[in-house]
Amino acid sequence: MYFLDIAAWMLFPCLLSALITAYIAHMNDRSLWRWMLFGFCVPFLAIFVAMFVTYLDQKRRATQEADQAGSDRPSA
Repeated sequence: MYFLDIAAWMLFPCLLSALITAYIAHMNDRSLWRWMLFGFCVPFLAIFVAMFVTYLDQKRRATQEADQAGSDRPSA
């Protein structure tokens, strides 16, 4: 009986973490189900991992756009 109580109390945070992680991933064109599973299995840590991956993607995209804008300018 004690095990079921612990499992019930752990289910809510795991589901919450899975949903938040999946939302972050989906908003950044990542696999929804894969990130949801990751968020369920590694609660709350997965949220920070998803935010870090999103940050790196945005930084890489900004660098690529800056490089493309620089190469579009005519050289003197």
